[in-house]
Amino acid sequence: RHESSDSAYDASLSYDPENSYVLNNYSYFLSLRGERLEIAEQMSAKTLEKEPKNASYLDTYGWIQYRLGNYEEAKAHLKLALEYGAKNSPEVLEHYGDTLFNLGEIEEAVLYWIQAKEKGAESKSIDQKIESKRLSDN
Repeated sequence: RHESSDSAYDASLSYDPENSYVLNNYSYFLSLRGERLEIAEQMSAKTLEKEPKNASYLDTYGWIQYRLGNYEEAKAHLKLALEYGAKNSPEVLEHYGDTLFNLGEIEEAVLYWIQAKEKGAESKSIDQKIESKRLSDN
């Protein structure tokens, strides 16, 4: 029900266009779907202007950069997310591993995927990534 969800986020932002919580969640869900990434990037950037050390906002911005193919930028923001409190987040650890993989840092990527699994990663592909030392196709 992405269309309904997007409409609700749009309505919320029409009332409060600077709501960081809404901007972050909306931009993150767009990034997960790989949709409207330029808009997601702009919304996410607003959250970082207000709270540049917020690990959740850094993860969102980093993941958007990943989805845009800007892996160095993604790495920088995801690394900051880990430094600012997300070191126990399986999702951020997995995102960082995926980014490292795309930068050719395969062994380091696997280490982060293992950490993500140990912290409870729920992605369907985490085991496959670790075993094959590759990003999965699903």
